[in-house]
Order: sequence, then structure tokens, then C-alpha cells
Amino acid sequence: MRYIPAQTLCLDKEPRIWTKTKETHAIAAQLNITPSENDFARDYNYPTFSIGLRYNFNHGTTMHKDYPWGEAQPVDYTSKLGNFLTLYGTFNRPLYRSKHWQWGYYLGTGVGYTSLKYNQKNNIDNEYIGSHLNIFFTAGLYGQYKVAKEWSIKAGLDFAHHSNGAMARPNKGANYLGPFLGIVYEPEKETTKVAKGNTLPKNPFQKYWFTEFTLGIGGKTLLEDWQQTQFETPQGHPDYRKEQFTFYGSYSFHTHLLYRYARRWASGIGFGLFYGDYASRVAQHDKEHGYIGEKHSPWSLSIEGRHEIFYGNMSVRVSLGYYLYRHMGYKSRNGLERPYHEQVGVFYSFPKLKNLTLGFSVNAHATKADFTELQVTMPVKL
Repeated sequence: MRYIPAQTLCLDKEPRIWTKTKETHAIAAQLNITPSENDFARDYNYPTFSIGLRYNFNHGTTMHKDYPWGEAQPVDYTSKLGNFLTLYGTFNRPLYRSKHWQWGYYLGTGVGYTSLKYNQKNNIDNEYIGSHLNIFFTAGLYGQYKVAKEWSIKAGLDFAHHSNGAMARPNKGANYLGPFLGIVYEPEKETTKVAKGNTLPKNPFQKYWFTEFTLGIGGKTLLEDWQQTQFETPQGHPDYRKEQFTFYGSYSFHTHLLYRYARRWASGIGFGLFYGDYASRVAQHDKEHGYIGEKHSPWSLSIEGRHEIFYGNMSVRVSLGYYLYRHMGYKSRNGLERPYHEQVGVFYSFPKLKNLTLGFSVNAHATKADFTELQVTMPVKL
């Protein structure tokens, strides 16, 4: 059980202006398990896996536009960031252990629900969250001190994030940063398991090369559509500051050559081919705004560096790509995108299906989500 007093971060220039207060609080309760009888556990210094529930009290974060922003007119009420109930899982890795102390970090992901999102009726200045269901990510640093045989005090710094991965608008995302304080109950048999695990021999790991072939299918809403209805559509028009936006398909194929140089890690390089059926809509936007001579193509190609982190059948992928070919109109060349992109995803492999891997991934430009995908990967050991 932990308590997190935090602040909602305003990472962009505009939210700093219309966000009036930033207070937020959260409580979380989680169930922990510490595997001890496998080589991955020993490699990671016996990490703890947690599944938990978190509730964010976000109504202390308020927003109001005090003057017109383009065609967007001020309203006579203050908007609020909605409270969130989140189901999540975390990977907690101790970097240091002693009889009483433990220091480390954690990473986690999950799904959060809020009943109060952006809407025209009573929350029109909430540009952070535009959907009821949202992806959750968390990361933090912690210190833990054992105060009794089976009880510890835990404290640290927590970062958390809710957003919909550009599957709806608005999607600036809610970011929270603050300290936390918690109490941990750990049965004595769990600490005994770790102590015994340290005496077991570690199986040697055989390094190897492998290739991955990945198909992705997903989608997005267009930021251009959001900006047009928010700031360029006059009050009284049916589309003025509307809530629902067209969902466009996105598809990808990736191939990588990687070297598994440790049980935990693999790194390599490859290519990504993308197809977005929203290119014609971007072309229409450019034409309406007088951006003549812009190139538009649904196809993009990038060269990508990839790093993968493994624990058993679970893995996390982090990729950084540079576009060799991409033509997505005027705004993509003028601040909306970058010549590089990032991908982060969580995956699970099925040994009985020749390690076929299934997971989800978010593609971003300078950490801002572009689209979200479901990906299927077939690895081939060389």
C-alpha cells in the first residue's frame, strides 16, 4: 500500500498557460511475488513482480482558457482532469540488498479508466484526456527499510502517465510526478527463498544471432483534425470543438537482425515499412490551408536500431528509427513530426508456437504518440 502526493506536469507551452492548478494524489495497493528458482531471477537480483490497483484523485488539476484561442471561445466554468482507476503490473528490480535495506527501480504498465474526459458539456478545456480508457505507464526509484521481521517502509519518487496513444482526441496525456510513501508486508518465507536462490548454480547462457519479422496493425486519430475543429471552426458550426474524430488505420512491417549477447538483452538493427491510410486526409488539409506543392504518400520507410529486454517469455522492445522516406505534408515538416521516431512495446512469446510473439507498441515522434499497434512477431534463430 502506498500514497503518492504529486503534481500534474505541463510539458508543452500551451498547457502551462491554461492549466490553473496542478494538484493530484493517488493511492495504490498491490500484490507482490518474487520468483527465485530461475536464471532470469538471479540475473536481475531477484526482482519482484506486482499486480495492483491505483486510484488517482485528479480533480485538483484544473484548466480554463481565459481568452479566445483562434475560434475557441472561453466558457463560464473550469474544467477538471478526471479521476482514474488503473489496473497495472510492475517489474521492481533491486539494485542493492542488505539485511535491512533495499534500493532499486520499477517499471510498469496497465489500463486506466476515467469517467470524466474531454467533452463539450462540462469539460471543454481538458485537452489532456480524450477517452475513457487509457494506457498507463509508470516508472520510479525506491528505497525500502525493514522495520520488523515481515514489515518494511518503502519510499521513493514516482512518475506516471495516462494517455490513449493517439487513438482518440485530445491526447496530450496526463503526466504525474511526486514522492511516495508506503508500507510493505513480506512473509519471511519469501526472503528465505531469495537467500536460498543465491546459493544455486547459474546455468550458462549461449549467445546467438536471430532475426525478427513483425507485422503490426493499429490506428490513430489526426492531430490536424483536432486543431481544425478546436481553433479554426467558428462557434455554432456542428464541428465546433467536437468530441468524436475519424479513426484511421496504420500498418507496419519490420525486420531486424539482432544479437542475444546476454540472457536479459539483445540489440540489433533493421528496417520498418509503414502504411497509413490517413495520407489522403492530410493532403486534403494541406489543400484547404493553401500549402501548395507538398508531397503526400501513405508509405514510409525507416532504418531502426532496436534493444530488447527479456524476462522469461516477457519482453520489452525499444526502437529508435530514422526515416529514409516519408511524405506526410506541411505540418509533418514544420514541427508536428521529427525525421526520427521511437517505438516502445510490451510482448509475450509462446514457446509452443515456435516463440511466436504477441504484444502492443506505441510509435511516437519526440515522445508524442503517433499511433498504437498490435504486433505479431516471428523470431528465427540463426
